[in-house]
Amino acid sequence: MLEELIVFFIVLILSLLAKSIVKKEKLGAFYPFVLRLRFIGVAVHEFSHYIMNLAVGIKPEGIKINWRVKETRERNPHGMVITKPRSFLQGVLICLEPFYVSTWLVFLSLTVMFSSRFNPILRIIAGLFCISLILGAAPSGPDFNNIPKTFRKDPHNSLYQIFLLLLSGVILWIISLYTQMLFFLDVFYYLAIAGLYLSLKFSFLGIHRVITKLSSRDFKKPAKIKFKRFTRPLYKPKKPQTEW
Repeated sequence: MLEELIVFFIVLILSLLAKSIVKKEKLGAFYPFVLRLRFIGVAVHEFSHYIMNLAVGIKPEGIKINWRVKETRERNPHGMVITKPRSFLQGVLICLEPFYVSTWLVFLSLTVMFSSRFNPILRIIAGLFCISLILGAAPSGPDFNNIPKTFRKDPHNSLYQIFLLLLSGVILWIISLYTQMLFFLDVFYYLAIAGLYLSLKFSFLGIHRVITKLSSRDFKKPAKIKFKRFTRPLYKPKKPQTEW
């Protein structure tokens, strides 16, 4: 897992550097071509946002991927997903998902590009796709701003979510330590933490409901036991009335 975090950091630095380099005066004749590569990276970025919104239970109001800036008509690929995260954890996941997806796609692209088993044309396409991903991998300014914004919506609940995440990580670490459990891919560690997080969340919710119900009950008064009927009333057809 530590190696993966190091790779994430390297991809983040490369992406931030690439964004600063992509300027018309620096690239010259290559600028239009690089812009088209960046457009692909932006599309992957925004669709990752959109998919993560659906994964955490939020239906986005829309998605926009633009080639030009509307006000100045300048060529500058950018996009946005119109959404309203309800909690801090949702905001963090939505913000970081494009970076995580892009990093894994960079892995796959590099694997194809440096493998002699693939067709040369496919290897070139994989290399160009890798550049596109790096150009659009890093979270944007609005992405980073959404994290503190969602935290301020409900600080107590945000701290509670952070506590559950840390507790889930500690539990997984203890389980891995004593069982010598190893996952083939690091993504399974994240899924295990997510599973532990949900288990703790619903367990604490259940305990809270039980305590609330017990505290609101008056034990001095005997509880009324209601018995439901186990049989349904028989249907008795009425005798037809005869007319005289």
